[in-house]
Amino acid sequence: AYQFDGSEFVLMDESSAGDLRPDFIEGNYWEGRGFQTSKAGFRWRGGDWTTKYAPWAREQGSEGPRGVTPPAGLWVLSAENFYYGAFYMLSQLGLNLEGQNLPTGTNCWTWELDPVEGTAGWQPGDPLPGNVNMLYNTGNAQASGCMPISYSSRQSNGMRQQFEFPEDFKEYCTTNPTAEGCQPWKEYIQWGGGAESTHRFENLWDEPYVFAVVVDAKGYWSYRWRPLAYGQNRSSEDLKRTRSTTSPDGGGLLTGWPGVERFRAQRRIPARPTPVKDPRGLRTDVPGDVAEAVMLQPGLSAEASCLRASIEQVNWQFGSDALAAMASQLRKGGSVDQFDGAQNWWLAFADTKQNAGYPISIAGVQNTTMSEALTCNDATDFSCSCQSQRKEELVIV
Repeated sequence: AYQFDGSEFVLMDESSAGDLRPDFIEGNYWEGRGFQTSKAGFRWRGGDWTTKYAPWAREQGSEGPRGVTPPAGLWVLSAENFYYGAFYMLSQLGLNLEGQNLPTGTNCWTWELDPVEGTAGWQPGDPLPGNVNMLYNTGNAQASGCMPISYSSRQSNGMRQQFEFPEDFKEYCTTNPTAEGCQPWKEYIQWGGGAESTHRFENLWDEPYVFAVVVDAKGYWSYRWRPLAYGQNRSSEDLKRTRSTTSPDGGGLLTGWPGVERFRAQRRIPARPTPVKDPRGLRTDVPGDVAEAVMLQPGLSAEASCLRASIEQVNWQFGSDALAAMASQLRKGGSVDQFDGAQNWWLAFADTKQNAGYPISIAGVQNTTMSEALTCNDATDFSCSCQSQRKEELVIV
């Protein structure tokens, strides 16, 4: 895990599982190093997933992990085989309490982010929304009254006949008014992930991947690279920026984030990676053979959360979102002010400039553009050789 210091991401030792060195963290599954030697110290209380690992206090009190905080955070996972599994984030308070079976021995999660999650446990016994190795990216499993969720593109734009949010994509949609995602009044696109969305990574068997997940003011940014393929179609300038410190020619180690490699990551890394350029990685529903990809679940500014709440009944979630927008825009959210306690956590984060002029399709596409035949989405069909055969890739370059 990394904390943003205003210019770079800095490694958080207490929240990182691997072999810690003066200048980097490393690990190699094949040599039994890194996570393999440190995971016992991260074992957490199992449940829906029988085996879980997380950084938690373990009776260390204030000396334990503090977790990622504003202005931004980053999590990195390098896996030699992530065909099926879950890479997800919870609040540090929740991790600490549940690790000790407190306060009630029940699940009291109040915030959850699942950038890469297998879905067999979502509706046990039912067919999966995708093949078993299509791992979903979702932020709506546990809604919080403090961090508004976008849900669908139409809802986020207040059911209006125009594109307003996310604000950073207005220029793109003005220039490309008929591009997928730019006409929410005509489309059904889930921006918050989940079973009805197209937010998913297909992961192939025995294929190394490196994931990087950023939370900042603009949303949840999820990157994936295939080190064995990355660099084959990159410019020499791009490769110079991501040059490996352990292999001059990359050697199947590189990712698009300078300082992050397959078996090691520097303690201090730049605020953002080299921009993703592969068209197939600039839309959700990412195939397993794509070398680089990025997905976004948009965050909601005060104005955006107010518009999103305006079409809903007043309740604990959308009422809270509207009050937080008022508190921010009227500057009356202090401890003695009218809206004391109303919060929009997105407003505490900074913009780390992840958006490199990307199309809005990184936040979702319509289900109708997914052409895969699902052959491994039932327990009777599960195998280690699932790879979707796409009839065509509906990509606008």
